Amino acid sequence: MARRQTGGRSRAALFLIISLVASVGATGVIYNIIRGFQEELATATQKEEMYTVVAAKDTLYQGQTITEEDVYLKELPPTFAPDAVFFEIKDIKDRVPAERILPHDLVRAERLASREAGTGLNAIIPRGMRAVSVNVTDGSAVSGFLNPGNYVDILVTINDAEQRARTLTLLQAVSVLAVNNRLGGRAVESSGRVRPSVTLAVTPGQAEKLAHAQMEGDVTLTLRNDVDVTEVETNGTGSDKLMNKLIGNQQAKVENVQQSDEAKRKSRKVRIAAESAPSQSLQVIRGTDAQTIEVDANGNVVDSSKKRRR
Repeated sequence: MARRQTGGRSRAALFLIISLVASVGATGVIYNIIRGFQEELATATQKEEMYTVVAAKDTLYQGQTITEEDVYLKELPPTFAPDAVFFEIKDIKDRVPAERILPHDLVRAERLASREAGTGLNAIIPRGMRAVSVNVTDGSAVSGFLNPGNYVDILVTINDAEQRARTLTLLQAVSVLAVNNRLGGRAVESSGRVRPSVTLAVTPGQAEKLAHAQMEGDVTLTLRNDVDVTEVETNGTGSDKLMNKLIGNQQAKVENVQQSDEAKRKSRKVRIAAESAPSQSLQVIRGTDAQTIEVDANGNVVDSSKKRRR
């Protein structure tokens, strides 16, 4: 009896020890889980370090000097702040954009002209290029829709050796630096007494061709899409080509009219022939009755009144 009680107590003590060990282990696991959640929550609620960068308040046009009123500071996470940005307004004050910067865009170093380039028009002329102004008519300036930063093709109309006008595409995809006295924004409308002036960025060789074209003939500008700068092969046109084209179109119209008249005449002849063709008689017998029917060439009944009894 005593042995049984001793064995039962041993098993109870062993079970109690195992339960205590399991409880301690479970408590440790729960503690680690809660601690991990607390660390993740603290990391999530912790405020991320922000960068203060310079952005454009309104549109910044090329060639126009930047002032403190043109920009502002905005906060961005480090992961969203690109390279070559500015962190203080004083770093870009009195700088000149080399290209148009839209509102709220970040001001980056590659979008500004160097400080050594100066200010105004000379600051935005690409290295190795020249700025050439072309006096054009209102129509040649694309009716006031031409703005700095656009691309244009340059056409010239001159007289050949036989004094016949001929139009050729002289240059393609030429960048516009300024329109009249404006480097950015929409060009001001001409008062009618001053010819509009467009300033273009060209190479020295292109500048020579353009200057000679202005001396020899009339220059016209055609506006291109800003993203379409591919060159297209053209053959030009002249008075002879235009006249041949007009004569060819006129002859085609005359031939179409003649063919239409001929078709009408044939249709009329067929209709007249059908109307003048002699009628034919058909005899229809129904039982003891017989009926004579006259039909024309088209099968239309002319007279069906003749009846007789067989």
